[in-house]
Amino acid sequence: MCHSLPTSAQVAPVSVDGVVSISGFVGQNAANQPDVVIDATATARLGKGWVGYARPWFRRASTAPYAVSKEIYQAAVQYQRSGPVSTRVDLGYIASPIGLGLLDMRPDINPNVMTHMSYVIPMPSFDSGAPSALPIASSYPLGGQLTLSTTKWDARAAVIASPPNRSFILGAPNPNPRATPTYVGGGGISPRSGLRVGLAYATGIYATTTELTRPPSMERHLDMVSLEGEYAFGYTKLTGEFTYDTLETAASHVVAREWFLQGVQTLSPRWFVAARHEGADAPPRSTTAAVPTLRVSEVTGGYRLSTELTLRTAVVRRKTYFSAVNDWQVGASLVWARRWL
Repeated sequence: MCHSLPTSAQVAPVSVDGVVSISGFVGQNAANQPDVVIDATATARLGKGWVGYARPWFRRASTAPYAVSKEIYQAAVQYQRSGPVSTRVDLGYIASPIGLGLLDMRPDINPNVMTHMSYVIPMPSFDSGAPSALPIASSYPLGGQLTLSTTKWDARAAVIASPPNRSFILGAPNPNPRATPTYVGGGGISPRSGLRVGLAYATGIYATTTELTRPPSMERHLDMVSLEGEYAFGYTKLTGEFTYDTLETAASHVVAREWFLQGVQTLSPRWFVAARHEGADAPPRSTTAAVPTLRVSEVTGGYRLSTELTLRTAVVRRKTYFSAVNDWQVGASLVWARRWL
C-alpha cells in the first residue's frame, strides 16, 4: 500500500520493540524486593539512509523507597551508507563510544542476571570536593560519532558532552555532569570471522570548576584507554575488556582500573550457560590507604521458555568498594522481549 501512495503521502516505517525484566536475589545483603525494568526502543525511517531512534527506560528500585525511575537512554538520528567502506553517523543522545559492557545493558541481551556493577557503582571519594566518578560509566551523553568499517577493520571518532567515567542520562534522578567536550577515538581489527580486537582512547575534563566544592578550583582532567576483545566460534562467545584511567586530582594524578571476562555457551536451542568475572580498582584516599576494590563473579544458567520469554538463574559472589568480605547470593530473572512493528 505504501508503494502505491505518492511520496508526500507515505508514512515512514516505524519499528517498536520492548523488554520487561523481573529479577531478584536472596542471600547475604540481598535487596528486599524484585528489581523491575522496562526497556523499549522505537525507530523511524526518516529518509534514504536516515533513521531516528529513542530508547525510554523505566525501573522500579529493589531497595527502599522502591522509587520508579523514568529515564531516556538514547534519542538520536543515524545515517548509514553501505559500500567497500561502510559509514555510519550518530547525532544526539548516544551510547558512550567507549566501553564494551554497554552492549550487555539490555536485559534480553545480557547473558547474566546482574548488570555490569563496575559501570554503575561509583568509586569511593579520592579527591576532596570533587564529584563522584566511576572507572567507566553506563552513560548516554549528547554527542556525535562517525564510524567507518570494512570486513577487516573498523574505526570511530566521537565528540561527547560528558566524560565517560560519569553517567549522563536524560531524566536521571541525580544531577548530570556539566557539559564539557570529551574526545573519543578507537578502532579494531578482525583478522578472522568471529574475532575482533579493539582499542579506544578518551580525553577530556571529568570535573569542571563549577562542580568543585573545595579549592583548588581547577578543572580535573581524564585520560582513559580501553582494550577490548570478542571471539565467537561454534556455539561459544567470549568477550573481555580492560580499562585504564588517569585522573587528575587537586594534588597529583591517580589511576583507576576496570576489567571483565565473560563467556556464553549455547547448549541447545533452549539451554545456555554464561559466566562473568569483573573487577575494578579505585584510587585510594591517600598514599597510605588500601586500594578500594570491587569484585563480582557470576555463573548463570538460562532456559528459553519461548521466543519471547527467557528464565535465568545465577549464583553470585560480590564484594563492593565498601565491603571487606564477599557476599554470596542466588538470583533469578524472567525476561520478556517482543517486537511489535
